[in-house]
Amino acid sequence: MKICFITTTIFNLGGVQRVVSVLASELSKNNKVDVICTDRTFKVNREMYNLNSNVSIKFNSGLLHKKFTNKVICKISREVNSITGILNNSVMSDLLLYGYCPNEVQDRFINYLNTRNYDVIIGIEGYYSIVLGKISDKLNGKTIGWMHNSYDAYLNNKGKYYWKQDELFKRYIPKLNCNVVLTYDDKIKYKEKLGIDCKVIYNPLSFECNKKSSCDKKSIIFVGRLLEQQKGLDLLIKIFNIIHKKKSDWILKIVGEGPDRESLINHIEKYNLKNNVILLGQCDNVKDHYLESSIFVSTSRWEGFGLAITEAMECGLPVVAFDNSGPKEIISKPNINGVLVGDYNINKFADEIISLIENDEKRTSMSLESVKRAKDFKIDNIIKQWIQIIEK
Repeated sequence: MKICFITTTIFNLGGVQRVVSVLASELSKNNKVDVICTDRTFKVNREMYNLNSNVSIKFNSGLLHKKFTNKVICKISREVNSITGILNNSVMSDLLLYGYCPNEVQDRFINYLNTRNYDVIIGIEGYYSIVLGKISDKLNGKTIGWMHNSYDAYLNNKGKYYWKQDELFKRYIPKLNCNVVLTYDDKIKYKEKLGIDCKVIYNPLSFECNKKSSCDKKSIIFVGRLLEQQKGLDLLIKIFNIIHKKKSDWILKIVGEGPDRESLINHIEKYNLKNNVILLGQCDNVKDHYLESSIFVSTSRWEGFGLAITEAMECGLPVVAFDNSGPKEIISKPNINGVLVGDYNINKFADEIISLIENDEKRTSMSLESVKRAKDFKIDNIIKQWIQIIEK
């Protein structure tokens, strides 16, 4: 079978890139797999996420090219709609689509995909899923959309992602053969709010870890892109400041890079925590850092799934996270295989971590339950579900 993924790139830092690489690598063992990247600025780096050599990378930024007049019209229409939402309705949906994907772009996708005779075409995230939905009746292969963030993050997050583009989802996503989401919370919301049926498939773990953390190090760990608003970096440092006042011998390790690094440093300096917060940057040996820590924290304000949470569980770490759709799906037994904190309550979050610090038995018990839960995200389990969709 010939399968292709369409995405911006899989060669920069991020959970989407990691998960697409894992799935493409696994499918390439028994299928011909292409990954079409529309951004050529990132160099091929198969080592970043252990991308299988069988996976063929196709760079094609020309797919999104627009004539100058179209480019201007599209930009204006997008900006006007983002502010007013005037195009986000059934009457104006054709104009709304034009703002993001005019006919010339659609035709280019149709020609490119059909000449390569793909059996299955998977659009990564909302934009490519919408494009595939719009042209699905003109494509030879089966079309699948794969959403990598929560419904609320995509459609209810003011000024971000697919803000005021509900109508495009409602009109074109149902034209796909299948739309994959990451949580049952998202499945319900897509159905209730937009009338879209979805299939839930969890993100697979990007690694397995036979060794488990002893959870006896005085170390808390955060792993993720340095995006202040989404990942709650401001909340993270406020929480650790509360912890530090009571447990000054504990440290916070932060693994990851991103555009808000300087802002994060400012937060750390504001609370005079530079001797207790370690910025490790992007690490190839993240597994080792999990194993040398005792508690994992997720302070995201929104999270489609939370791949780092499942990685931490695989390494045997207790997890404390804010109660949004991704963490809520993973921490299936609150206070048993993880802790969920509601309402972005930083004092409650800090108290839960201090409770784990002070209670070795609780930390050990939650560690064991984390490992049990991580088994649900093994690649063998996930690939079976994908194959069922692909071959159906």
